[in-house]
Amino acid sequence: MHNNSNMKFLFACICSLLFALSVRAEEASIALPSGESLSFSRYAAEGGDLLLWFASERGLAPEEIQAARDLAAMGIEVWQIDFVSAFFLPQTNSSMDGINAKDVRAIFDEARKNGARVTTYAVNRAAVPVLKALSGGLKQRMPVLLMHPHLYSSVDTLVGADYLSFGNLAGVDALILQPRRSAATPWASDQFDALRKDGAKAQLLILEGVRERYWVRETATEFEIGEGKRLAERIIEWRKKLK
Repeated sequence: MHNNSNMKFLFACICSLLFALSVRAEEASIALPSGESLSFSRYAAEGGDLLLWFASERGLAPEEIQAARDLAAMGIEVWQIDFVSAFFLPQTNSSMDGINAKDVRAIFDEARKNGARVTTYAVNRAAVPVLKALSGGLKQRMPVLLMHPHLYSSVDTLVGADYLSFGNLAGVDALILQPRRSAATPWASDQFDALRKDGAKAQLLILEGVRERYWVRETATEFEIGEGKRLAERIIEWRKKLK
């Protein structure tokens, strides 16, 4: 019986893996208020859950693309939005800061058209255009996962950081995901306080044993490599903390 159970479990794992590998992105686009057309990758799934994934200023890594496939295989549709690649921008903070808030708002409006349960996942400086778009108070609650967000206007290693203000973030339910092995970790609670000051409901989760962008680091430890491969599973776990 024990061997039979193991075989069933192994078969289920293989089927899940094969299904994830078969998931392909379809290219989609949205006409934006600024007049631009935004192209993005859509990983379709049934079930009514949609994750808006905003890539960092460094673009998307292969591990993140695989995580989107994995999430779709698990029943969560993913729209992966890479502003830097879509608009041919330099890989800098200023590129993300210059994204039009009305354009990002239009993405949220499009995502909600069919009544999907929308969650947002933004990496590093991508948190800035996302939070700008969500400012002003929301009629609908928006769960937001912020992976090591860079919300500083300026940083002094001796004094600390000054934070951007986003106005009224009422309705934003944010979970800050802060890798423990990061130079920014001592300031993570300050980012948390800055979001709450703007009216967001905020939580802070320290990710033990990893560094920023751990899923793509050239010097990644075995633990970081493993966590990078489990990024989709972790995102599902983090979403549950916002329910």
